[in-house]
Amino acid sequence: MSPDIRRILLVAAVSLCPMMVSLGAAASPPLQLAMNGNPVGKMPQGSGTTPSGLKYIQILAPANGAEIAAGVPVVLSYDVTLAPNGNHIHFYVDNHMAGLSHELKGTFSLGTLAPGTHDICIKEATVAHVLIGVNRCILVTVK
Repeated sequence: MSPDIRRILLVAAVSLCPMMVSLGAAASPPLQLAMNGNPVGKMPQGSGTTPSGLKYIQILAPANGAEIAAGVPVVLSYDVTLAPNGNHIHFYVDNHMAGLSHELKGTFSLGTLAPGTHDICIKEATVAHVLIGVNRCILVTVK
């Protein structure tokens, strides 16, 4: 397969990934499913943190509940141990994919965010970019 075709397939898979976890039009934003198939509700760490996410994913900075000055780029510092089905991680801001990485420890720049409260998540995915329900989220406020 040519590198161009591989790139097109990767972009298509990443673009379709949020639709794979949606429970339909009634769910807004799409609910994330835990590995047992149950919807994950609000938790103190952010809207999508799962018990398995607390075990496998650490968001080192910014802290949950941090206030960030407007115009300052948000740089996520993290340390991940992949769950058994995990292959890599996806980064999300307010349920929109911001990027992905195969690096399990490091930093990822989310750029500058608009003023307001934002839900920032790291979610583990399979080699096919299917989210496995291992998520860690924080809430930050940009002022």
